[in-house]
Amino acid sequence: MLKLLTYTLLALFDFVLNTPKSIAQEPIPPSNNAIEVQTINSLNSKYQIIRTHLPTKLRGPQASVSRGIYVANFGSREGIQPGSIFRAIHKKHIMGILCANEVGRDTTGLSIVRLLRKDKSASSNAIEVGYKLEPERVLLETMYFNAGKLDLDAIMHERLRMSVRFVRSFPSIPLFVEGHTDAVGDARKNLLLSEKRAQEVSKFLNQIFRIPHEQLRPVGYGETRPIANNSTVNGRYKNRRVEILLRNVSTENMDHTTLH
Repeated sequence: MLKLLTYTLLALFDFVLNTPKSIAQEPIPPSNNAIEVQTINSLNSKYQIIRTHLPTKLRGPQASVSRGIYVANFGSREGIQPGSIFRAIHKKHIMGILCANEVGRDTTGLSIVRLLRKDKSASSNAIEVGYKLEPERVLLETMYFNAGKLDLDAIMHERLRMSVRFVRSFPSIPLFVEGHTDAVGDARKNLLLSEKRAQEVSKFLNQIFRIPHEQLRPVGYGETRPIANNSTVNGRYKNRRVEILLRNVSTENMDHTTLH
């Protein structure tokens, strides 16, 4: 109880210091239909492309586009992990889809997955400095559990505290909390355990870090989505996990050339 009270006070202090008024006051869309969450915050986003590094002495502009590195002003301090996907937005258009490759403490190097528009035909940059970035599918944290356990400790609290900084910048984008298990035991019980893990982490995020219920999407997948071999001790440990990710569902079925 004392630990929970301590975590609560620390998180509340962090929330007051680091949450901009415009974010704190912004209404959260209802959770009964996730596809309706279509508020676009890109014009207010503090995250953007700050530098570009294009290879030289390559034949043709296409080679430069495919091998260019675009540096953003966020990194591991915000909980960003390699493989996270972002949308680059300019003048309400989605200009391209980018993937995080190398993540440092304060910056991240991204490459283009798909170029959708090019604003300046004469420019060698496919994605320009100043383009805003929004999460498309951004993995922020992976938490691992001992067999059959739901334990949340001080180390997990600190790791989540870092990720929450990024989450608060996008209050309209759903935060999925996905629970998984290894393949030991009954599949039905594993499904229930994964759901409990997802719900416990969601409860932790809500009570300690004040992430609204409306933004949280806890879901359990049981043993159906392994990332490692269940025949080894290490593989089973990696499969007993909860993944926390921002996933923008508002544009999954939309034309990615423009936002209305």
